[in-house]
Amino acid sequence: MGKVRLGRAERQFTKRIAFDGTDGGGATGTAVLVATVTGRVILTNHNIHCLITLVGTSATVELGTASDTDSMIAVTTATSLDSTEFWLPGPVTAVAGGWDTIQNTTVAENIIVTPKTANVTAGMLEFVFMWLPASLDGKLS
Repeated sequence: MGKVRLGRAERQFTKRIAFDGTDGGGATGTAVLVATVTGRVILTNHNIHCLITLVGTSATVELGTASDTDSMIAVTTATSLDSTEFWLPGPVTAVAGGWDTIQNTTVAENIIVTPKTANVTAGMLEFVFMWLPASLDGKLS
């Protein structure tokens, strides 16, 4: 018989990533690990804030998982992410708040940023995910 979990509290995961153009740090075609997913989790909301403007001649980035690298945010010109702006699905926006429209998305693979066309050689993004476990071992770290 399965376990019933009542009143599960939403959790928050926060990570800052500094890009430097190296493997795992913004090199073209290599994943930049944002979060490790164990089991399954439900992303109830997320917020991606650019703290330092991204740099990289003709560089583009997308957010997703290894099997679907643009499942959360499709390809975006990296240099359009300026400091104080939020990276949202659709156009980049410089607004006071940046909770996006992707809600209640179940994820079972690590969350990654993939630089597509050129290295992202500098800049910093802060990722904030609100989440709940969707399996008995569900965890975001």
